[in-house]
Order: sequence, then C-alpha cells, then structure tokens
Amino acid sequence: MKAIKYLCIAAACGVLATSCNDLDLEPKGILSENTLLKSDEGIKKYLALIYQDAPIEDFNYGQNGDQKGYATDCNEGWHTGNKWQAQKSSPASCAQEAVGRATSYGDGWGYWPYGRIHDINNFLEKLPDYAANYTEQQMLEYTAEGRFLRALYYFGMVKRYGGVPIVDRVLDPTAPIEELRMPRNTEYDCWKFIYDDLKYAMENGPTTKTGGRANRYAAAALMSRAMIYAGSVAKYGGYIITSGEATSTGLMGMPAAKAEEFFQYAYDACKFLKESGFRLHDGGDKEAAFVEVFTQDCPEEDIFVKQYTDRTDAIWDTSLFHCWDVMTLPLGNGLSNAIGCAIQPTWELMSLYEHPDIIDGDGNPVRFDRMEDYWDNDQTEPRARATFFFSGMTEPLTGEVLDTQAGVYISYPGTAADGTAESVRSTNEYTDTWRVRAEQPSTYRDVTANYPNTKINGPYGMADGRGDEGYGYTGAFIRKYVSTTDKTGRQDLMYCKTAFKVFRYGEVLCNWAEAAYELGLIKGDNGLKQEAIDHVNELRGRAGATAYVYKPSPADIGTEVYGFEIDENLQFIRDERARELAFENHRIFDIRRWRVADKMFLDGKFSHTLSAYYVLDESKWIFLNEVDGQGRKVTFDKRHYYEQIPGGEISKNPALVRNDGY
Repeated sequence: MKAIKYLCIAAACGVLATSCNDLDLEPKGILSENTLLKSDEGIKKYLALIYQDAPIEDFNYGQNGDQKGYATDCNEGWHTGNKWQAQKSSPASCAQEAVGRATSYGDGWGYWPYGRIHDINNFLEKLPDYAANYTEQQMLEYTAEGRFLRALYYFGMVKRYGGVPIVDRVLDPTAPIEELRMPRNTEYDCWKFIYDDLKYAMENGPTTKTGGRANRYAAAALMSRAMIYAGSVAKYGGYIITSGEATSTGLMGMPAAKAEEFFQYAYDACKFLKESGFRLHDGGDKEAAFVEVFTQDCPEEDIFVKQYTDRTDAIWDTSLFHCWDVMTLPLGNGLSNAIGCAIQPTWELMSLYEHPDIIDGDGNPVRFDRMEDYWDNDQTEPRARATFFFSGMTEPLTGEVLDTQAGVYISYPGTAADGTAESVRSTNEYTDTWRVRAEQPSTYRDVTANYPNTKINGPYGMADGRGDEGYGYTGAFIRKYVSTTDKTGRQDLMYCKTAFKVFRYGEVLCNWAEAAYELGLIKGDNGLKQEAIDHVNELRGRAGATAYVYKPSPADIGTEVYGFEIDENLQFIRDERARELAFENHRIFDIRRWRVADKMFLDGKFSHTLSAYYVLDESKWIFLNEVDGQGRKVTFDKRHYYEQIPGGEISKNPALVRNDGY
C-alpha cells in the first residue's frame, strides 16, 4: 500500500502537525531551497504542502468556497475543513448516487492551483543543482515524484476546464506582464502533457510499496484514470454540439480520431499494474471482503491511500479530519451524535445491484414475509449489502437495527404506480385513502379499531417531520467507508479517521474493462471486447454477483436516448463501474465524460426511495420507489460538461479565453 500521510499545517505560520503523518517533518515554512533540497528529509518538507493540497476527491471534497474544491484544513470548523456538503450536492446528487440539500451541478469549483504548480516546477528546476548529494537512481525517483504531482494537479484542472495554460517552468516575476499572461493550450496538448509526466513517473518512480510518497504504481493508476477521461472526451465530446471560440480553437474538445490513442494509454497502464502484482482483495465471505476494502489496509489492492487523524491525537486547526460516519449514519444510540444522514443513497443507485424483484410482471408490489427479506436472501449481491445499510440490517459495532420502515398501508389493492405518484412524498388520492405515515420516528398509534397501537415507522426513519438530516428518508443508509473498529471515535465531528482509497485495483479493473471495450469497438476486435467482459466478471466474482455473458451482437440502447450509439455490453460495463465505485466520487465525472448527463437529467429528475411498508390486512411487506421526501429535482445543463474558467483569473489575464456557454 502507498499511503499519503499528509502534513497538515496552519499555512500562515508553518505550524508543525506532528500527529498527522509519518514523515515526522515540519513543512517547508521559511526554509529556502538551498537547505531543503540537500537531503531526503528536506525534500519531504518541501513537498509536504504539495501533497496536502493535492486535488483528490475524498471525504472533504467540496464544490465551492475558499478551498476551491479541496478542503485541506479545519481552521473555520467542520463546514470548511470537512466538506461533507459537497457529497450531498453536485458529486452525488447530480449522478443520483445520494441525496442531500443541493440538487443542481452548479458552475464549478473555481479551482486554479498555479501556486502549487509553481512550487513543483521550482522543485524540478532546482533539484539538479544538488545532484551531488544523491545517487543517479535517487535523482530519477525524485524527478518522477515531482512529475507525478504536476500531472495530478493538471488532471484536476483539465477534466474541469479543458485546455489550460501549460506552465512547465518557473516564470520570472520580473518579466514583462505580457510574457506572464500565458494563454490556454489546447485540450489535446494538456492531456498529452499529463501523459508525458506520468509516463516518466511510471518508468522512473520508486518501486517500493510502503511509505508516504508517490511511486510508479500511483503514476500508472492515475494514467489509467486520466487517459480514460481523455479518450471519452475525444470520442463523445462532439455530441454536445457547442460552438464558440474555445471550441473552434481546440480549448474545449478534441478530434474523435484521438480517442484510440488515449484509450490505449489507459489500457497499457492497467496491464502494467496487473503485471506488477496488484489484485482484488477477496475472501470466502464476499460481503465482508468488500467491507474490508474500505475499512482496512488491503496491500494487494491498495495503490495510493490518504490518511487522516482525529481530535484526540491532533493539533486542532492544523490537522486533516473527516466526518464521514457522522454524516452518513443516523442520529441514535452509538451511531451519530451530530447532524446525521446528511447524505442518503437513492433507488437510482441501489437498483443497479442484483436484488429480488419488488414489482411483479403485472405491475403490482411483490409481497415479502419480513422487511429483511429484501436483502437477506441469495438474490441480493453481497457487494450491495456491503455498500448500503438496508432497512432492518444490524449495524455491527452497536447492534442497532437500522429500521427505516416508511409507514403502513391498511390495505394495498392497487399497482405499485398507485402508491408512487411523481410528486413530493408521493401523495395522491390512493395514498390518502390507504396509507398511514408519521411525523416523527418510532411512532405507534391506533390506525383503526382493528389495528390498535400499531407501529407506523422505524426508529431511524422514515418520518415526514424530520427534514433532510438526522434520520432516514430514502429507506437505506450508506455503509461504504463506515468504520468497523471504532464505535466511540466515529460518533462526533472531526473524529472519523478511516483512510480514503485514492487509487485501488478495483478501479483499475473498471478502467481496463472500459478501455478494452472502447478499443475493441474502434478496431473491430471482438477479442478485446471479450477481454473487457472478463475484467468486469473479475469484479463481479469478488462482489458475489452473477457473471455477465458477453453478447456478440449487442443491441444499441443509446441512440434513441442520447443521440449516439451505446451498445448493451458497454452500458453494462458503465453500470458495473457505478456499482463498484459508488460513493468514491467518480460518478459525476463519468457521466460528464460520457456526455450523457444532460439527457439523464433532462428537465430535472427526482430521486427515489426504497420505502418499506407493512400491509396490515395481509401481514406482508411491500417496497415502493417513492419520490424522496425532500422532493428536489436534479438538473444538469450542457454547459456543465466544462466548467467556467474562474472569472478572477480572466480579469488578471486577458489572454485566457472564456469557455463557451459562460
């Protein structure tokens, strides 16, 4: 495993946060390069802030605000330092993985990290002056580390804006202002710049798999992720039909003919990681194995990991925390002591996993003997049980049954559609006649004379009067990344310290499957297409899911919906990616690069629930997919495939061309 053990500092004063990392060094502070670059210890200090500020969409990843997309400190409290609200806005809601307050994508992050890129370029330029202090191999590895970091920062920008200025040297601040106002390079040139840096890092980076810094495997994983993005932009970018100066000059988009080049780069990087010995973490208990991937060290699968601390062993305001457990679990005994359920999973995501039918062929709700029968069976894939806490599941550390019964029906004589009208809380004449819900959790009341003191809903939801936090209103909770070892520490703000898996082999297999299939389409190579399905089935084997059978003559299911062909094999590969990578902050970028988001959310789309109801006159359970209790629509505008160049940067540099649509 390669772990990013961040030095977390108060930047203004260079305070040391010794509890936050394993490098045991204060960051650069006021020390100059002629001191720092003379030793490995000094180089660690120099790179500390660069690692800390790296653009990684982790637990603290936010859309707006002073952190420009990446929260790196806690000096204004948890709202700034732990951007859980981003999970409930654009990254999750837009892709309908989860719901929270915000519902639209917005106009971008305002991310423009050229200060850190200057620091990297300075490192790369000045390091050769100290070559006498190192072996030739060390010099190659340090340079590779710097180029990996530069590629990571550029990837953070290029996937948002398209072409940006390529600054690969330290600019002279005394130069004429016209020379410092650098124009944007084409999007193709920017992706190639990222490729060149990562290729160097793959070939020259260290081969060690322990410690706190990047190696050649991290570079290969980033290569697979970035080049998949570039290939998709080239292949599908023309379908969004934008026009303007940025498009016509190649700042937004690339020729479709470039797609093969980038897909091949991604394919080769994935193969490199396989040959380097990485594999999936697996076990006889498939549910437990998938939980372990996100709660334990899994050196066979982990490629690059970000670590955190908590308030018990950190210097306040100088350490990196997160609040994942507090924000995903409900308020309750041993669960969350603050906020609770800030984000909750939607049926749009849950329905992608293997599960028993909840609607029969005639459109009627399927009847279950127990609420638990939805997930406690051989039909629900173990990976789904490891990703979600379904209603009636027991949270392992507390023993709490996470019961989110939605209500009762006195009788249910209709179809599933009768109880799921497309409106807030799905209220209509049918539900008003038969359905009983409650304002507060764990409510009991006399429904009729025949049903006295009847349980209406669960202690953790669903309740009509609780708003959008604290208790469940979608029928399930997020389990992925929730701690399995520290019941006490996870309950409060800033105490969560589960590591975030930045790169893992599970994602690499997703990238490999997609790259292989896209190359198979371009080359007319059925062998590559079958190989893609083999990679998918490797994931599904670990997930405990049914193997997918490759279809040699797949149906086109994309043209009618999106205006361009997507065959059913490719769609399954994409859906598998959604299942495997849920809540890892890939989905919003995936639907952007595939150019499908504007049609997915045309005119706005409600998110839906998995609502468990007890039917009193049958003593049976049914599950309905109602509009979630907050009734907010998810939207996505075509212009959001590219974010706007930050306005302040355009004001400072008139050479920057504004993205079309803004």
